[in-house]
Amino acid sequence: MRRRVAIHGATEEALRLVPTLEADPDVEIVLIFDEDLDAARARWARIDPERARAGNDRLSDDPDAFERLRIHTVVDAARDFASLRPAAARGDIRVLSPLGARLLWGPVDQPRERQAELLRALREIVDSLDLSADADTVIERVLDVAMGATRADTGSVMLLDAEDGTLHVRHAVGIEPELWHKIRVPLGEGIAGRAAADGTALRVSGRADANAFQLVRERVDVEAALAVPLTHAGETLGVLNLSHHADPDALPESDLGFVEQLASLAGALIVRAREQDRYRDRAGRYDALHDLHAVLGDRTALLEERLQRLCRSLARRVGGGIVTLYLYDRDETTLRLEATSLSGGGFGGEYRVEIGQGIDGGAARDREPAWLRHASGRLAYAALPLVTADGLVGLLSIQTGERPNLLGSRPERALAEIASSAAAEVANAEREAKLATRATRISAMNELALQILRKPEPNEVIRQASGSIAMILECDHVILRLRDDTTGRFVIRSYYGPADGRQQERLFRLDQRLSGEVVKTRSAARHPDVNRDDLNRAIDAGVRSSLAVPLQRDGRVIGTIALYDKVPSDRFHSTVFGEEDLELFVQFSSYVERALAHAATRSRAVHSPGLDEETNLPDLNYLHRRVDEELARSGERGGALLLGSCRIENWAELREASRPEQLTRVLQRVAQSLARPLRGFDVLARSGECEFRFLMPDPEPAPGESVSRLAREVAEAISSDDSLNAPCRIALAFGYAVFPDDAEDRDALLRQAAAPRIRMV
Repeated sequence: MRRRVAIHGATEEALRLVPTLEADPDVEIVLIFDEDLDAARARWARIDPERARAGNDRLSDDPDAFERLRIHTVVDAARDFASLRPAAARGDIRVLSPLGARLLWGPVDQPRERQAELLRALREIVDSLDLSADADTVIERVLDVAMGATRADTGSVMLLDAEDGTLHVRHAVGIEPELWHKIRVPLGEGIAGRAAADGTALRVSGRADANAFQLVRERVDVEAALAVPLTHAGETLGVLNLSHHADPDALPESDLGFVEQLASLAGALIVRAREQDRYRDRAGRYDALHDLHAVLGDRTALLEERLQRLCRSLARRVGGGIVTLYLYDRDETTLRLEATSLSGGGFGGEYRVEIGQGIDGGAARDREPAWLRHASGRLAYAALPLVTADGLVGLLSIQTGERPNLLGSRPERALAEIASSAAAEVANAEREAKLATRATRISAMNELALQILRKPEPNEVIRQASGSIAMILECDHVILRLRDDTTGRFVIRSYYGPADGRQQERLFRLDQRLSGEVVKTRSAARHPDVNRDDLNRAIDAGVRSSLAVPLQRDGRVIGTIALYDKVPSDRFHSTVFGEEDLELFVQFSSYVERALAHAATRSRAVHSPGLDEETNLPDLNYLHRRVDEELARSGERGGALLLGSCRIENWAELREASRPEQLTRVLQRVAQSLARPLRGFDVLARSGECEFRFLMPDPEPAPGESVSRLAREVAEAISSDDSLNAPCRIALAFGYAVFPDDAEDRDALLRQAAAPRIRMV
């Protein structure tokens, strides 16, 4: 945020300060006040005609402007701001003299004669309730003042690192910035280390004694030196060092006294500046975290779009750098490029980083951030693993720009906090996206199950199942094999995919091997990389991963379904089938098993005796076979089964009072009313003269409610036809039994289902 500065009193000194203040990018002059506006304009035109013409709109004689404008600092050139503008002075406005402003925001090259004035200006800054510069600017300013007032050739400000007890260079003149972060001086070692350890100022005239000061490296280019501790409230913060390369008497005792006073004031300034830095750091981290939560919390945007916005937001905060976000693919155990701040894109998902590969892969493997720095010590690169309690989520790769200071003076800490929050947010967003995708796929699969369970012929089941599962599970190839009862071989009955010619031949050879393994093990198999096996690699079918499941009936394998090469709609290359894909595929295979059994039975029923002539429903023998099949399947997969009955209770009364054609009509209407609410794969059969049985595999969680609802629908349909209920109304009784809760074998289920539980008239 730029500092909004007003000048109180358009004196010659203040007007000459304007170019200095305007040269600082962090300062904005919003007001120049003077009670004699004409004189101020004339004075400014004489001093700087061009700037006077451009800045005339900032000149004002309105005293209320100090309270109306949003002003942070007033440069009080008239020396009477507090007495003339007490209301403004009591607010948040900070007051500095022109010299104080020049010390903070302008170059300093002052002769020894102005040492007292310099100290007075620094005291003004210390006494100010606010500090208008960060710690680095204050330290740089203090060193400029010290060197300008003492005519030293070189100088440095070294701060004490309390953790390791060494002094390190924060700012220096005469030492290359690339070396600053490499210089570490232990307490008690060298002139600076001795001054910091003893808490006393040292003046050296001539070459320093290497033994007396424990010099690690003798400086032949230094003839005079001052080392003065920077202290505040009894705490040593660091050391201010000054030196001259040629004259042993260049830094006399009078300079030592000045520098000691300067160091005392500088200590207070540094403490104040550090407090301001902490406030700025907190504000920067808060803003960054607020943006992160706002971006990732926008549920109206797709996850990929939200991650893209996050990368661009972070790139701005690290000075226009480059930010890349990888997500961890648990199935492939690699980092997949998901979003980047770079323009363009579209092929990001094709870029993968193996765990342990390079800086990013190493950080992901170790679950620890990796930092790289420029020669100057400034942060250059960060690899930040995104980790939650559930494990690795992804990785943020950050290349900083020229000014990565929007995250405060300690970007590493800010970025670590951002990575921690981003990990939780990304994990939640990714979880929500996966749940939404899973719900969509399950819904599509259930709809497909209803469709194939209505197919009357096995060939129709096979054809629709192959094409639909390819779209639902996003794969390139589907191969379905069924056992030939004559030869005992598993023959390809359906292929869905783009392969043809030589590629199709190689794919079928691979499928023969993988399907054979499934038949032998009687269990599903997932191959993330089918080419790991040397024999499969030799086949060279041009596919990467596969899923295969057996199809079973009555305890024996009747076929297999295999999927090859998962290609999501948002990718340009094949990925790996995951555990969730396998789980859904196994569920789908159970629908195919049931649909094939249903279609085969229906086909046999159409072409063979066993249908009731009056209602065209299967007979009791067919129902028994289906109950046995579903009991076997439910027992293997741990499912449930409901067997229900519907009996016309007053059948004897109806038979005495009605003609034969009326009785037939009653039976047909009851059969139709029962069939309507049943699902496509449920079974309805006529089990007696006035009785019907229905079989419901995988019933709803509350079976009793399902049967009650069915009974109400049937009763409403029958009672709504007055002609059907003449000469007497029809009375219905419903019963049901559930496997395995009520009974565990067919006969017991049939007996319990026959007992009336619900009666309808």
